[in-house]
Amino acid sequence: MVLKSINTTPTWRPAPGPLRKSKRSVALSGIATLGLVATLLVPALGAQAATGDSLNVGFNGSLVGNTAYTTTGEEIMHGVLNRVTGNEEQVPLSGVRLTGGGQGIRYAPTDMTTGTDMADHGFLGEVKFTPAGSADMSTIFSAGGNFYIRAQNGELRYGFDSLSGSTWSSNKATVEYPALNKEHAISFHYLPAPGGATLSVMLDGVQLPTVTSTAPAKNAANLGSIFGFGYEVNLGGANRGFTGLLHDVRLAKAASVFEPSDFEFQPKPASTELLDVSFDGTLAGNSYTQTGSEVLLGVLNRRAGTETIAGSKATLTATGEGLDFTATNFPLGTTKLDQGFVAEAVFTPSGSQVPQAPVIAVGGNLFARYNNAGTSFEYGFSSNASGSWKTFSESVPVPEVNKPHIFSMAYVPKSDGTAELVAGMDGKLLAPVTGAQAIRNAASSTTATFGAEVKEAANNRAFKGSLDRTRFAALTAGYEPSAIKYQELALGEPEVCEPLLVDPANYISVSTGDCEANILAKSAMVRPTLEQLEWQESRQTAFLHFGINTFYNQEWGHGTEDPARFNPTDFDADSWVKTLRDNGFRYAVLTVKHHDGFMSYPSRYTDYTVASSPWRDGKGDVVKEFTDAAHKYGMKVGLYMSPADSNQEVDGVFGNGSAKSERTIPTLVEGDDRAGKDIPTFTYQATDYGAFFLNTLYEILTQYGQVNEVWFDGAQGNTGKQEFYDYPAFYDMIAKLQPQSVVAVGGNDVRWIGNEQGVARANEWAVLPVKRPTDGGKITPIASEGSDNLGSRSSMIGAVKNGQANSLHWWPGEADMRLTQGWFAHPNDAPKQPAEMMNKYYQSVGRNSVLLLNVPPTTTGKFAPASVTALEGFKAARDNAFSNDLALGLPVTVNGESTTFLTDGNARTGASQALNADSVVGIDLGSPKSVSNISLSEHALEHGQTVEKFTVEAKINGTWTAVNNDAANGGGTGGGTIGVMRILKFAAPVTAQEFRVTVKETRAPAHLSNLSLFETLTTAAAPLMDLYVDCKAPVAGIGTQERPLNSMEQFRQLEIATGATIHFKAGNDCEASTTPFWGYGTAENPITVTSYGIGAAPLIGGKSLANTFATRAAQGWVVDVPAVPAPAIALEEATATAGETAKLSLTGFAPGQEVSVELRPGSVILGTVIADSQGTASLTVTIPKATEAGSYTLVAIQGELTAAADLQVKAAEIIPRTNPGCQHKNENAAGAGSNGQGQGLGNGKGQGYGPSCEK
Repeated sequence: MVLKSINTTPTWRPAPGPLRKSKRSVALSGIATLGLVATLLVPALGAQAATGDSLNVGFNGSLVGNTAYTTTGEEIMHGVLNRVTGNEEQVPLSGVRLTGGGQGIRYAPTDMTTGTDMADHGFLGEVKFTPAGSADMSTIFSAGGNFYIRAQNGELRYGFDSLSGSTWSSNKATVEYPALNKEHAISFHYLPAPGGATLSVMLDGVQLPTVTSTAPAKNAANLGSIFGFGYEVNLGGANRGFTGLLHDVRLAKAASVFEPSDFEFQPKPASTELLDVSFDGTLAGNSYTQTGSEVLLGVLNRRAGTETIAGSKATLTATGEGLDFTATNFPLGTTKLDQGFVAEAVFTPSGSQVPQAPVIAVGGNLFARYNNAGTSFEYGFSSNASGSWKTFSESVPVPEVNKPHIFSMAYVPKSDGTAELVAGMDGKLLAPVTGAQAIRNAASSTTATFGAEVKEAANNRAFKGSLDRTRFAALTAGYEPSAIKYQELALGEPEVCEPLLVDPANYISVSTGDCEANILAKSAMVRPTLEQLEWQESRQTAFLHFGINTFYNQEWGHGTEDPARFNPTDFDADSWVKTLRDNGFRYAVLTVKHHDGFMSYPSRYTDYTVASSPWRDGKGDVVKEFTDAAHKYGMKVGLYMSPADSNQEVDGVFGNGSAKSERTIPTLVEGDDRAGKDIPTFTYQATDYGAFFLNTLYEILTQYGQVNEVWFDGAQGNTGKQEFYDYPAFYDMIAKLQPQSVVAVGGNDVRWIGNEQGVARANEWAVLPVKRPTDGGKITPIASEGSDNLGSRSSMIGAVKNGQANSLHWWPGEADMRLTQGWFAHPNDAPKQPAEMMNKYYQSVGRNSVLLLNVPPTTTGKFAPASVTALEGFKAARDNAFSNDLALGLPVTVNGESTTFLTDGNARTGASQALNADSVVGIDLGSPKSVSNISLSEHALEHGQTVEKFTVEAKINGTWTAVNNDAANGGGTGGGTIGVMRILKFAAPVTAQEFRVTVKETRAPAHLSNLSLFETLTTAAAPLMDLYVDCKAPVAGIGTQERPLNSMEQFRQLEIATGATIHFKAGNDCEASTTPFWGYGTAENPITVTSYGIGAAPLIGGKSLANTFATRAAQGWVVDVPAVPAPAIALEEATATAGETAKLSLTGFAPGQEVSVELRPGSVILGTVIADSQGTASLTVTIPKATEAGSYTLVAIQGELTAAADLQVKAAEIIPRTNPGCQHKNENAAGAGSNGQGQGLGNGKGQGYGPSCEK
């Protein structure tokens, strides 16, 4: 169709907008997702050899001011992409919001052009967008000055203007404008030719009218290499901006004729139609000719010639009849059926069928047929892969005669030599069939036969009845529900689940044979490693981008920048770390090497380092000064290494195509100071660049002490060549040299959250389905990092069922963002304000993620003062929001049972009560309190992450009322996932005495480990300078002497002030803990650890305080525990007579607590006494008169404290009785102890009377 200088409006209307999905996301598939994928309108054709993209981004990276965009993950960009005005808003997980006018996104590629005067170079582009309006001339895409896709007169107009001689022509077409506020995908392919140009366009899976011309598009001056997304590049249309969201954009060269498969953003069909006929066509001899919308890519023949095709059906009545379909270009396989396909039939049986009468037969050994006895309908396939024939099949009851039925089956071969057959009958999903791949009958070239066997030798197996419709299609990839066209299949019989014999682990294997219940159960068995959990518990971490780019005022270098420009004027890494620690950051990650290749330390393997700069006279080492400061202030060390390296590309190492060969790491160089030393060495298969990277990685892992995080970027910077990174070797070496380290982003311990705006998903899962390689290399998520659905129940089940995932893995997310406009510092930086930072905190830390905030040092080598002020404001805002936990130490009811395990400040323990759907956790604050935030944690270490949905309510005026969340935190009442931490900020403070959380949905029984209710303070109290710890205290407190901490785990989240004193209660032996202690001291103001109270010296896990805190000396901690006298008992006389008194004194016991005194052997209790405030007491006791003479021990006992003293006992004097029956003073009568508080067995100050009299 030629549309030149005319306006054509076809009757086509756009399809509803597709679900939001990244260009790299994989469509959900598997039984669990039947019906989720829409049937598409355009068949996939043979794939064209793809030209490399110049641009392919989802705006998950960072738009820096209006000068640059930095890619992330798998994004591609060969050129400069930037905002036009600087006011274009980057929206996390969505793209870029434009508001019309002059706004837009401009792209100037370095690897492609449309041409100079004329657009005589082909290109293709794609845009995913959500229009919010359709103002006249608002532009979705433009190029060269005269190529456009825009709104015009309320319609979508696309085309270009061309100039032939002096005559302008407008070449265009129009269609209905896509629906507002729905996402759409438009793709376009412009191809010039000697006789003009052709523009092919698709919108939401539908091909639009083609635009052709007799001349190519005319370029405006200097705009041949300028492309506009959401705006017009021609200055004459500078105010034609698009209103809405740009989600993804793509641009590439186009050198060949358009094929739909050129487009990535268009919905992909699950299958390619080869045959789909309803028998409305005609016969030419025995060959069928299709009509109308029927599809026949091949030949469909009558086998016997007696088959009747009339009345929209093919009728089969005799033995030997059937319909044979041979596809033009679809090889089923040579010896095995190793190509996936779908076969369907609508059929009406006319009566009883002969044994093994087929409805569908494929390849000679795959069937859907009546069984041998005609008593059931069976489907399956046969194989002799193991050397003997075996049939794999399932069966269902015989279909009712004289009624139409639909049978569909999808054959899915697997890479391991097996295959799965998904089948359905009359809308019901049937049991799948799995086994070794079906064997191909090489004697027949027929693709599929309907109503008969493929093998004519089995002509006696003939179906009798009618075929109303038949279909055969090639699977595009694996099975997806939309591949079946004739019916929508609903789940049939419940899946049979095998017994689940799985232990908790960091990775748990899964397979397509796992039932849904077992997949969910396995997900609940996935656990974090201790290193992952400690990293997650850090909550907020810092990023430090500092390098050669800092001194070039740029984001990405080219590897050719002059190291002499690196010369900070007042470098102070100590101030970086101190500032970050003072403001609550626990990890800091330094860019050791960015994509440019410049090293922040003097490496042995390149001179492109700080050693080639004038800074510190070439003897400086940024990494050393940073790590020294980190160790001094108790900061966890993270080191960033970009695998990309422009400098090594310039030097011919990166991407040089070298084969892998055995390399010894470290590779010693001339004059190497490690020569002759006993150092760990490794042998790996690596490329030239792989060896370089491993050697430099070895340096940073062995020269700077403990490293807690290694950060590998996924962006490729300005590199142009391809290098396949040796991730298995990277990970292996890190695990052996720094086993406590997590490997982030380009690693398998921590994943990138999917955007660079610090925003996690509203429901963030740490348990994800992944493809785990067998070589120990880099795992990949099944959905894209930017997918909103990552880790959800449906995506997880679908990924397992369709074979994309082979493992479930604990893979928590890190949400990175910038404090200022870029990753590196720039002269006009303005930091974000505390209120905005708090929103990011709720959207990251509050959503089961870790916030990674970039704070870039400037060319001075220090933070900008404004950045420091912003950090201080951010900390003050967090302190105000989270300092006063009203729930701390209060009892909580879990399903009606009381516990304090959720309010003990210890997230490493949890309530024993399991939570299922509608389980309730309640708390009574004792009186009405104002609550602004609720924080919840699951007991991840023991029970994983399982909660999918919960609600929060407060009892207001006697009625349980749902509490609304603020809009920035998702709005609504309650939340979805919990994980390691979920914080919900209420829309407004709620004043109530009772609150409750109800679990609504969970994958498995859930266990909580923490519940906190926070009051927002106007100004948080100053940090305590005296912290008290009493591990015997009945409930957890805030650290005062009246409300002491009662476990070491409370330190895990506590920031300890410089100069503070930590008092441990004497007589305690606190349970050991791996908690980090977040605090540092100085020479003038050390953190002092001491004891208080009287009693034995306090212990932690059986170790003394000095032993426990010895490693903290480097962070300015001192241990000053006063000498505690050992419990002792002293006797006034070392000898006593039986029946007489003994005076004794006690020292070194806990004040205010009871001490008992025993006579041993025999454990005869002689008396008790309460120790005074100094831990001392005195007591007079009476030795029982019946005690025999000999050596004894007096033992004083107070809990675990004991003291002993030797006592010699003389026999009592025997006095004859002369007057029985009279009363007398009894020496064994009870009497008061000499200190007035004890009870002795003697006559110290009491008298008693017995039955005998004195002589």
